[in-house]
This record gives sequence, structure tokens and C-alpha cells, in this order.
Amino acid sequence: MFIPRKQLCGIVHSGIHARATFSTLTTRHATTTWTYPSTPLNKYNRKLITLLKDPQICLPIFDKCREIQELNLKPDLTTYTVLLEAHERNNDLESIMKTLEEMELVGIAPSISAFNIALRAAGSNGDTVMLEKIIELIHKAGLQMNINSYEIIIQGLCANSELEHALDILGDMTVSVDEEGQPDENGRPTIDVRPSLQCFVPIIQLAQSLHETETAYLVLKMAEVQAGLSRIPAVVYTDLMAKAADDYVLPAVEYCWKKGVKELGASPDEGCCMLVLNCAAHEKAPQLSAEVIQYMGENDMDFQEYHFAPLLQAFSLAGKYKSAFNVLSIMRTSGMKPTILTATSLLKVLGEQGNIDDAYTCMREMHQEGKAIDVVAFNVLIEASGRAKNLTQAMSIFDAAASLSIEPDTDTYNALLTGCITDRNMSEGKNVILMMQREGVDPNVDTYQSLISLCLTQINYEEAFMYLEEMKSHDVIPSESIYTSLVRKLARENDPRIKYAIEEMESFGYVVGPNLKEYIETGGLSNLEESERRKQIRVSQRRRSGNRPHF
Repeated sequence: MFIPRKQLCGIVHSGIHARATFSTLTTRHATTTWTYPSTPLNKYNRKLITLLKDPQICLPIFDKCREIQELNLKPDLTTYTVLLEAHERNNDLESIMKTLEEMELVGIAPSISAFNIALRAAGSNGDTVMLEKIIELIHKAGLQMNINSYEIIIQGLCANSELEHALDILGDMTVSVDEEGQPDENGRPTIDVRPSLQCFVPIIQLAQSLHETETAYLVLKMAEVQAGLSRIPAVVYTDLMAKAADDYVLPAVEYCWKKGVKELGASPDEGCCMLVLNCAAHEKAPQLSAEVIQYMGENDMDFQEYHFAPLLQAFSLAGKYKSAFNVLSIMRTSGMKPTILTATSLLKVLGEQGNIDDAYTCMREMHQEGKAIDVVAFNVLIEASGRAKNLTQAMSIFDAAASLSIEPDTDTYNALLTGCITDRNMSEGKNVILMMQREGVDPNVDTYQSLISLCLTQINYEEAFMYLEEMKSHDVIPSESIYTSLVRKLARENDPRIKYAIEEMESFGYVVGPNLKEYIETGGLSNLEESERRKQIRVSQRRRSGNRPHF
């Protein structure tokens, strides 16, 4: 028997020939045989099999093999199989291969179980070259690989990230499926061994880790059409669902949600639910978003604003404005306070031409249906109109507040001011402030900042300083963006007060960055603007030159 030099030199001794009558014992990895009735070798084989039952034992097996050798007993298939198991536990692939060679020399043909031990050792070492060599030895011995063989080979290939090779072997074992995951009538397996779940799962996991999510999804569908694999563990679906959601592969996410969660009762955690929600939002799948939110509620997860943001985005991108408006109402009834910032995704969608009119029509229909409209939904329409430089539309929507049973809040008026800024309409801006005062609506930081920004769009911008001082009198520190806008305006106007504005800006801890310094130094022109200005001068000069009369 071949035992490593540190245990025992690999030499073969002759001994009493064991009788060729066998029984079987199934171990963790393989089927081991022993001889009977009572013979000297059988006594030791039984001891070896007993030792093998303890997965931590390795060296005592080598010691027992040494005793067999010292007694000049001839080892049989049982002895060699246990020895191969010990070498595998010792992570000694070289000794396994030498033991197989020795078995051939003494005329003991290795069983497929013995070769499987070698396959497993090669696979765990990531030695795919040796895997191929062992497969050749199996074919040379005239043996048929069993399901355990293929499981080991596929797991070994996957451990070495050889996805294509593993897929080739699996493909030879399975019925082909089309892109919809349905069996292909013309696709017949070329290997007469039915694959087990252990053949599919490593490939699915490897494909996921390589972001080959669509491949993982197809392999999962292949597993489902195999007989005996109709009930794949729910965790396989949820793991793939999370990875597919991260990769925005919506068909795989929707399918795994249906199979894993709705049918098999899997319980994805909040992190997994967020991945699915984000994917659904990105891929415009509001139905999936709604199902995830429902699942979270049924499982007593604490809702936060960020849970609803993807749902709002999904409805917005899909053009389902009524549902998007309802999300805002649900958030408020759930104890959250949505804002225009919450509805950023809706605001972005409304920026596309024609969408504001469609959304406003939906809002009026909701009111006629007796449904409450959240003020944030109303504010978003006004804000979107203002950003689209349509102050008239913004004012028209605002005037409809009473007919929609909506009470404007501070953000409503701030949204109107956005339209005034884009329209550079100071008089309307002042009217907005008067309306706030008349309705008893208090301004906030955003109101002051909008007023200052509006003032800076005018030729006469003196009121900007008045609102700045009024803001500070309420112990409100103006934002860095306000000071930046003010300094840029003063630079363009060559206003000497720029020095004091910069000092005050720095007193609040704001930094005058390189771009702003350059803007100041060029008299309010950036390099790009200065270049464009000079280009216009040259064009104008050439035109004038071209119009000169020729003598």
C-alpha cells in the first residue's frame, strides 16, 4: 500500500489472499466493501471502517495500514478505499494518485467510489487538469461515472470558476430548455445520468458571483424541468433574487419572488427587500414594488421613507400618477412626513413634456372620485411647472387648491417662488410673499433663500441684502449656495461690496474655492465664458471686416 514516507513507505507486500465475497458499508463519501468471514485482513478492515466513521481521524488510519503491511497481509479493495479516504482527509492528492497506480499494479481494480475520492481531492484543490486526468483513468478502466462523480466534477470546476466547462457537462446531462425555461423537444441528454440538485446549485452560485445572472436564472429553470427537482429549496430562489435585483435583471427577480416568497414561503430580510424595491423602481415594475411593500407590512417591518421612495419611483416612471400620489398619502397616514425631496423621482418624470398636464388631469380625477390628495403631490406639480419655466401654469395649478380641497403650506409657496426665479419675475415673487402673509403661512429657510435668489436675477438687487439681513435676524445661517450666488452676482456687477460678502461667507466657515476665485478674478467670467466672449468678438470683427467696401 502507498502511505506517505512520513507515515509509511509505499511498498506492496504479498499475504493471505482474501475471499472474494463482499458486503457493503456506506460512508460519508463512498461505498466501502469488506470481506468475510473472519480473516486476519477482515479484522483490520473492520477497524479501518470504524476509524473512518470519525471524520476527524486520519493518522490512526495510516497506523493501522502500517500494521497490515508489517503482518504481510495483502490489502484488498476495502483497505485501499479507506486509505484513499485518509489521504483525502490529509489533503494529499499526490498520495491518492500513487495509491491508484499501486492498486493497478497489484491487480485490484479501483471502483468508481475510489475514483470519486480522487475526483473530490482534485476538485477541492482546484486542480482541473488532474480532474481531466482522473476522468480519463475512469474511462480507461471501463467504468461508468455515477451521479456522485458528476456532482464532484461540477463542484470542482465551479470552485475553480470554470463556469463554461461546468455548463458543458451539465448540458450533456440535462434536457435542453428554451429562453422561456420550457423543455426543448429536440434536446436530449447525452449522458445517461439524471442530474441532482447538487449539480445545479454550484453552477447557479458561481454564475451569480460572476454577475452572469441571466445564466444563473436559465440554469435554475433547467433544474425545475428535471424530474425530482420540482421543489427546489426556497433559499436558492432568494439568493438568486437578491443578486438579480442588484444586477437589475427584472424577469429573474419577478420569477424568484413568485416562486421563492409567494409559493415556497421564503422570508427575505429588509436588505433583500430593498434590493428588490430598487430594481422594481429602476425597471418600472410597480406591481412588484407593491407586493414587496405588502410583504414587509405583513411581516411587521418598520417602514421608513426610503422604503417608499422606490415604490414612488416605479409608479412615476410607469406613468401611473394616481398610484404615485396615493403612495404619498399612504406615507403620511403611516406617520411619515413626505416632502418634495421625497418625490424627487416624480418631479423628474414631470419634467418631461406633456407629463404635467397628464398628472394634473389624474389629480382632478382623483378628487372627483372622492380620494384625498396629499399636499406634496400638489406642490410637486407647481414645482415642476416652475422648473419648466411655465409660471403661468404654476399659478393656474395653485389657484385650483381650494377646488381640490388642498390647503397650501410653506412648500407650496416656495414652489411658486421657483417659477418666479426661472421667469425672473420679481413682482410675482412679492405677490407670493403677500399671499403667505395674508394666509398666515410662515416662511422657512428655503423661502428666504428663494427670495434672495430671485433678487439676484434682477438688475436692481439691493433687496437681496435686505432679505439676507432679515434671515440672519431670525438666527438662520444662510447657506453656502446663497453666498456663492451673491458673490458671483457682485463679481459680474463689479460691486465693491464683494469684499464684505466674501468676509462674511468665510466667517460662517464657507470656503471660497478655486472656481469661485477664478470667477472673481475674471470679473465674473469663467475661462469657458471668457473664451466664448473672445470668440464672439472675433466673429463680430470678421463680419465687420467682410462688410467693408472694396476699392
